[in-house]
Amino acid sequence: MSFRKVRRGNLAVGVAVSAYIATSGAAALIPFPVGQEQLGQLFLPQEVPYAWMTTLGSPTYWLLFLLTLVVLPIAAIATEKVFASATLSFSDEVPLWIPLVLAGAMIAFCVYRLAQAGGLSASEAWDQSLCYEAKIVRRVELFRLLGNKYYSFVYSSLPIIGCYLLARGLLKHEKVSLGACAALSVIVLWLDVATIQKAPALLYVLVLGLTLALSGFGLVRSAVVTIAAGGTIYLALALSQFCEVKSPGQPPASPPGLSLSVPLPGSDSSSPLGSPSTADGERQESGFSGLLKKAIWIVRTGVFRMAVGIPYYVQIFSDSDQRCGIVRPTFSGLLAPQPCYPATKVFAVIYPAITYTTGSQPAGVSLSGYAEGGLIYAVLATVIAGSLIGLISILARGNDPMSIATQVAGCLYAYYVTQVPLTATLLDSYGLVWLIAPLAAMRVLTWMISITLRK
Repeated sequence: MSFRKVRRGNLAVGVAVSAYIATSGAAALIPFPVGQEQLGQLFLPQEVPYAWMTTLGSPTYWLLFLLTLVVLPIAAIATEKVFASATLSFSDEVPLWIPLVLAGAMIAFCVYRLAQAGGLSASEAWDQSLCYEAKIVRRVELFRLLGNKYYSFVYSSLPIIGCYLLARGLLKHEKVSLGACAALSVIVLWLDVATIQKAPALLYVLVLGLTLALSGFGLVRSAVVTIAAGGTIYLALALSQFCEVKSPGQPPASPPGLSLSVPLPGSDSSSPLGSPSTADGERQESGFSGLLKKAIWIVRTGVFRMAVGIPYYVQIFSDSDQRCGIVRPTFSGLLAPQPCYPATKVFAVIYPAITYTTGSQPAGVSLSGYAEGGLIYAVLATVIAGSLIGLISILARGNDPMSIATQVAGCLYAYYVTQVPLTATLLDSYGLVWLIAPLAAMRVLTWMISITLRK
């Protein structure tokens, strides 16, 4: 059976389950000594408050852990089966200039905003005179300076257009589309690096690899190309986090008194304790030993980056008075800012020493649902997210470029379901609205043009 046919069998469900295991699966180890030992290494010299975690390993803990692995796939598959007979007819002949113009407009906006913020050169991403904490402070500052629309384009809309162009170039043998995809990819990766982030860049490489496979490039070849490109980018960006200390008496260029790493607020990436920067007055190790320690830190951080928050979420929000994130709408406060975010509340408990910026310890739909409204809402949010994955799969049943891009959008949505709350998966910069928007715009503009030409 070809990969094209398999994708109709709930490829997005597989992405959700795989992403959850990869980013949060280590939470299954934390109730046991082996997991606690590894987690302790990340938190050194701070101790993990296991005596306070009375819910660690409880039935509620395991139920919340298993919701994404069990309830979400059931909801997605059931929804797809219920609507399996639905038929949708769209024109596949989207003029090439439409995605090019859309991408050009978004790129122009992003370049303008980045230039305004003084980050167009992207030099701060690999400047090793800046240590990890200093880069994190700059990354948080860029969030404020660039605004949500910048990240909506870079995280969601532009990558989906890139996937559409790649699929179109491969399926229709259009060299112009392939060239446009290559140019767009370079720009998107640059815009990601300029904001001192590696997770969005890696995700973009992964979705391009998925597009290759769905477009008939071959599963093995697509995997080899994706792993090679993604691995190179990850290592380059991860190693750039480490700063250089010129002499034992010269401390790294980072805020004083801090040796803890900070996750990206409001994104899918987080890093447990254990900063890669050098302590004041301490020379960095060099040679094989130093590289090995860096590699171990990178692997351990990747394994526990989301899992570290799960026991804290369950413990903190087992108290119903602590739950927050869902605000009952009122006419007077409809546009008021949300007073509380579970992710920032949990971060403050995990990393009490970090006060120089507002951090975020994200969690997926199931766990965030528990933090927002308790166990019943956690189940409901998981079912809704799964049902949306099933509906997107129905819209992506064809073999044309638009269907492939829609399928990729569904897989991206499935990934974010394991990383952020339900409302964020829909409306935030990485939300479903921004993933589908460029595809919908292509459809609408094509339809308008066809109507005009008929007159």
